[in-house]
Amino acid sequence: MEQKDIEVILQYRQREVDMDEVFHRIKEAHGHKEEIKKQEVYVKPEDFTAYYVINGDAVGKVQLF
Repeated sequence: MEQKDIEVILQYRQREVDMDEVFHRIKEAHGHKEEIKKQEVYVKPEDFTAYYVINGDAVGKVQLF
């Protein structure tokens, strides 16, 4: 199966954000403390927030919009 570029845009009310930008914000917020082997992202648009867990233990949040 051929790999294709995938772009995910989250739209909520009159706002939208490219999820690649959210992943970039998470990476910057986490810093470069350790290699990211697993990243879980929980998007909660009603709070305008994406919560994340990196490598099973580092947690945090970033603004969506």
